[in-house]
Amino acid sequence: MLSRVRIAAAGAAVIFGCAAVGAASGCAPPQYTYLANRDNKTYFKVPASWHEIDQRVLKPDTSGASPSPGTDKSWIVAYDAADASTPSHLGASDTPDPIVYVSVQPSPEEISGKVSLDDLRDLVLPVTAGARSTAGTAGMTTFTGFNLVSDSELTTKLGLHGVHEIFEYRLRGGPLQTFDQTVYTNSDGSKVYLMLLRCSSECYQARHAELESVTASFTVQES
Repeated sequence: MLSRVRIAAAGAAVIFGCAAVGAASGCAPPQYTYLANRDNKTYFKVPASWHEIDQRVLKPDTSGASPSPGTDKSWIVAYDAADASTPSHLGASDTPDPIVYVSVQPSPEEISGKVSLDDLRDLVLPVTAGARSTAGTAGMTTFTGFNLVSDSELTTKLGLHGVHEIFEYRLRGGPLQTFDQTVYTNSDGSKVYLMLLRCSSECYQARHAELESVTASFTVQES
């Protein structure tokens, strides 16, 4: 079951030590919204000022009923830092404010059970040289000006493995965008856990500490 824990004033008093200085002094507002999907044991946080994007848009149900994330062992959620948040920012050519997309999904059928690190790198956008060449040859991409900033392999004590990449692209000729992507797969390769944060490269540099706190919070405790 999806659990959104928004720290209330009473909780903040305990967590931030406000109780020690007395109720008269007041407490600071919560800094973060904490997200948890207990079915998939996946967790992260975003600044409290960010706004959730309507899940009915992220994960439409053809029956007309809004699905409850977690009931089918999948999860899709996104948050937008813009004052006027909208799902269109996910695919916009320019994102001057950060936006983060998190999902837990079954592995694509073609790679289920044999997920390679390159499969994870190319899960959303063509990142490896082979994927970029294929996309360019087939004329399937509107992304140009690729630049790989960093690439790290990840492992956990629970048997998960994955990658953390930061790369840049221009979308439809717009300003340079930075993508910060973390992807894990479980020990049998049946599931993938994704966090993709994007922002204009100018925004990413200016708000790096804030964005790093979001990506560093992405935690998967399944095996």
